[in-house]
Amino acid sequence: MRADLTEFLLQERLPEQYRQQIQAYFIPFINEVLPRIRAGDLRVLGIHGAQGSGKSTLAAFFQWYLQREHGMTVAVVSIDDFYLRRAERQDLAAKVHPLLLTRGVPGSHDLPLAEQTLAALLTLKSGQSVDLPRFDKACDDRAQRIAWPRISGPVDLIIFEGWCLGAAPCEESALATPVNALEAEEDPDGVWRAYVNAALAGEYRRLFAKIDYLLMLAAPSFDCVQGWRLEQEQKLAATLDVAAPALMDAVAIERFIQHYERITRQCLQYLPFQADCVMTMAADRRISAVGYLQRGNDHARQSLVFTDLDGTLLDHDNYSFSAATQALARLADLGVAWILNTSKTQAELHKLAAQLKNPYPFIIENGAAVVVPAGCDLLADVDLSTVNGLRVKEFAPRRDEVLTLLRAWRAQGGYQFSGFADFDAPTLCNITGLSLGEAELALQREYSEPICWEDTDERWQEFAGLLAAEGLQALKGGRFIHIMGTADKGQAMAWLASCLYPIGPAPQLIALGDSGNDVAMLERADIAVVVRSPHHLPPQIAAPQGELRITEGFGPVGWNEALIDIFGAGD
Repeated sequence: MRADLTEFLLQERLPEQYRQQIQAYFIPFINEVLPRIRAGDLRVLGIHGAQGSGKSTLAAFFQWYLQREHGMTVAVVSIDDFYLRRAERQDLAAKVHPLLLTRGVPGSHDLPLAEQTLAALLTLKSGQSVDLPRFDKACDDRAQRIAWPRISGPVDLIIFEGWCLGAAPCEESALATPVNALEAEEDPDGVWRAYVNAALAGEYRRLFAKIDYLLMLAAPSFDCVQGWRLEQEQKLAATLDVAAPALMDAVAIERFIQHYERITRQCLQYLPFQADCVMTMAADRRISAVGYLQRGNDHARQSLVFTDLDGTLLDHDNYSFSAATQALARLADLGVAWILNTSKTQAELHKLAAQLKNPYPFIIENGAAVVVPAGCDLLADVDLSTVNGLRVKEFAPRRDEVLTLLRAWRAQGGYQFSGFADFDAPTLCNITGLSLGEAELALQREYSEPICWEDTDERWQEFAGLLAAEGLQALKGGRFIHIMGTADKGQAMAWLASCLYPIGPAPQLIALGDSGNDVAMLERADIAVVVRSPHHLPPQIAAPQGELRITEGFGPVGWNEALIDIFGAGD
């Protein structure tokens, strides 16, 4: 290697630990995209990240490494370089809204200058040069032209970094509710946020379309951003010989970042599903995982997987998912989101999601509700109920209402069945093979009552009529019949997919299930995978919306087989 990493660490005043990040994540990323750069397919690399996430440092490393190791000419520009001059922002603040004096939000940039600069770099020939605009944050104004760095052509790669790259406008209805004190107190009528949103919907979309490949540095939450931004300001202050009037203290930083909170939260929610590569960050800004959404298989881009658990991802008899580890690793490698869509309870799902390392919202009790787990920033802009401290979308009535009817019918009509309300944990262990602790979690139902029917087929027809008259349904699972409202896995899947992808093309929905209660989900999928079971026949999918497949293997073996077939085995 011609590039000595120590040189870069000293140049940027970085700790030795940064070397590990470079070797583990940044150099492998360069190797991933290098063929596209050399082929001329990747001319503009966008780097998105919240304030203080390390975008500028990462861009500087990419530039340094590609020049040292591969002899490339790399231009680095930031969206911050194209802020309007202070006088221009003062004029905008007077004519539109006072908050537009503060630099940073969409609407505060000189987009013609940005587009002209990118166009000049893309067409720069040997012997030609161009000056790259720079903004002096210490003075809160554009730097004098004499301070603009000059680059000579041809340019192999343009690195374009910015906190809002790739951001999309939100629905106008979402603007009505302020997200913080700044919006509530200084923009009570919503004029400022409507102006910013309109800018994102218009000219910024044209600018972002020039990006060939988007890399996202994904912060763990917005709460980390204030501390990161304060560190960034302190680092800037350390480079100056004298105090600059435009530098901010902690109180000023707290107010400052509120200007960017709405868009930052929205990006944290949606961009991980749309960026070409996502580098997930821990609170200390170290990279914890990297996911590529487009690596050698077009199915990986904007695909969304929904999966049943018992008998599908989990073995019917021992509840193991060990046979599916290859496909699970492949989904993680590609950054494909996969949603648990099951008859299990919320209590069961919290434990299972942790075991499966699944961070996404999940669907419980056959589509009765979508639950956003603690620490998950997805669906932040969606109006949800709060149940037991968690954000929940409910599609079905509560279990108490169902039990009241079931008990009345059994007492009055003499119907023979037993349900979870009749079982204690040891009894459920004997029926299902669950451990005692797992059985206790399974009994904590909120929306449905699983039953074992012990009466005749004729009596079942009578009973089904009673259910229908009360707006209830019976869904056949692998072991039980689930009595609940008219929600189903397909309805919940469609709702969640629309929330995760509110803009742009709809994702490709891939659903996997093995039983009758999975039919609604399978019928609405673009690729429906029926996973074979050693205990019952495959469910009948009468009206599939898309492609229908059936596995050769049973349970998690078939699950693994199907997803490797769709996404490929990888390297």
